[in-house]
Amino acid sequence: MHAVAWHRDSTGELLPPRVAAVELLNVLRPTVAVAVYCTLAAHALHEHPSGREALLAGEDGYPELFVQEVRRFYPFFPSVLAVVREDFDWDGYRFPRGRRVLLDLYGTNHDPRTWDAPQQFRPERFRSWDGSAFTFVPQGGGDHHTNHRCPGEWITKALMTVVVDLLTTGVSYDVPAQDLRIDTSTLPALPGSRFVIRNVELRRGDVTWWPQTG
Repeated sequence: MHAVAWHRDSTGELLPPRVAAVELLNVLRPTVAVAVYCTLAAHALHEHPSGREALLAGEDGYPELFVQEVRRFYPFFPSVLAVVREDFDWDGYRFPRGRRVLLDLYGTNHDPRTWDAPQQFRPERFRSWDGSAFTFVPQGGGDHHTNHRCPGEWITKALMTVVVDLLTTGVSYDVPAQDLRIDTSTLPALPGSRFVIRNVELRRGDVTWWPQTG
């Protein structure tokens, strides 16, 4: 907040309050977003133990496959909203200027025309993914530079990979009885109890961690 509040542009002027507010939100929103994704990754490790086993086995490239499948499988961002700027026709549909439209992110990531058995958690599916920016849209679609696709996608994946590594090889923990059902009526969609772990213990010496309950 201090850096944003006192930042001066090329003319030496402070940022206008509206611009400063937007910049602050640009820091807060991705911080919260990645925290939710990390919670969902912990949920996936618990609900799909075969994934944990593959991670512990050191299978080549598997951490990225696992993280990508978490981002595809879970309904974190259900959709994004837009307003049509200019009249146009697409695929037999008319889009008049001013019309509000929704891009179904969750539906796109679970479209059976693209994804085999989309309701199953299968990290291995990303070994054959063609890299299309329009079939896998967990953080928006299209090009990062010209379309509404999150420029922090690489950071998100990197942070999730660190968390997955910590939860598999860095620490051991117990998962007490709790409500792990994903509530798809809320935003962001999270387990009913969030994700509670207990009896956390360090498993290796290169991770700074203080065992605690909760």
